[in-house]
Amino acid sequence: MKQFKTWLMPSILIAAMCAASCSAVAGIVAIVNKANTVADKDTIAKLYTLETKFWPDGTVARLYGLYGESAREAFCSAYTGKSAAAIKTIWSKAVFTGHAVPIKMLDSDTAVKNEVINDKNAVGYVDESTVDGSVKIIR
Repeated sequence: MKQFKTWLMPSILIAAMCAASCSAVAGIVAIVNKANTVADKDTIAKLYTLETKFWPDGTVARLYGLYGESAREAFCSAYTGKSAAAIKTIWSKAVFTGHAVPIKMLDSDTAVKNEVINDKNAVGYVDESTVDGSVKIIR
């Protein structure tokens, strides 16, 4: 019985930590300004993979991201179908050659949301639990 208790508690703790970390990034969504009428998931994928720098109406998009690997990985996977490392490589090459300005990385969901609220051409990603009626989610 003592042997059972010895491995049971650490196993429960590890399982709980894994569940918490998975749920923390499971709800990452792309957001745009409420006035943006041209955003869709395909366009967001093209923006973050640098296939385009423009919204379908021709305006330049401003991209925001979150510091933190788990959120970035969840977003990249869900919206571009690529890993965060692959997206970083695309951007590194483009920035190095002068073909792009880096994505502006911010420290919090609130900071990303505030940028999107104040700029109709902005797009970012945040945890869905932080989204309210001030921005529009793109799925």
